[in-house]
Amino acid sequence: MKNFIYIAFLFLFVAGCKPGIPSDIIQPDKMALVLHDIHIADAYITTIPFTDSAKIMASAYYGGIYKRYEIDSALFGKSMAYYSQHPKILDGIYENVTRGLSKQKSVLVKADSLINVKTANALKAKMKLDSVKRADSLKKVTAPQRAKFKADSLKKAFAVKKADSVKKADSTRKAKAVMRKAIRQKRADSIKARELLKKTIKKN
Repeated sequence: MKNFIYIAFLFLFVAGCKPGIPSDIIQPDKMALVLHDIHIADAYITTIPFTDSAKIMASAYYGGIYKRYEIDSALFGKSMAYYSQHPKILDGIYENVTRGLSKQKSVLVKADSLINVKTANALKAKMKLDSVKRADSLKKVTAPQRAKFKADSLKKAFAVKKADSVKKADSTRKAKAVMRKAIRQKRADSIKARELLKKTIKKN
């Protein structure tokens, strides 16, 4: 029994003396949050087409992140160097980072879907309102107005028909005049031919 107590006490002592993450290093939970924000900033910066502008924006974003978590670039670089030498701890940190990014992505996708649905609903509502307005405007046309519109349409149709009739009559008159002229000319030619024939006979 004494040996068991001694072994247990020795185990606890060794475990207590095992070195943990130094206090001058950003702790894993906080490091996961810092990396999460940095990766989001990097994703945005890569969309900036001009290199100089991207560098300026990167400096501003990183400065804001460091200020938010009360760290600086030197402490961040030192912490990254430490975790690079401890890949198991770094893997655990990035599991949290990946989980956070995936969660944020799903939230953004859901928000986009809601925006698209709202836009589609607003468009449908506008189309429906426009249709109702058109129907109301048609209903407001009174019976006298409809009768006047119908009468105007009939007048226009009658005027067109009358114009066509006049054109046809003119064409007919012109054709008859041409025919009469041709007949008269033919008669005159026949008379001249007969007179010429008589003169020829008398001479003989």
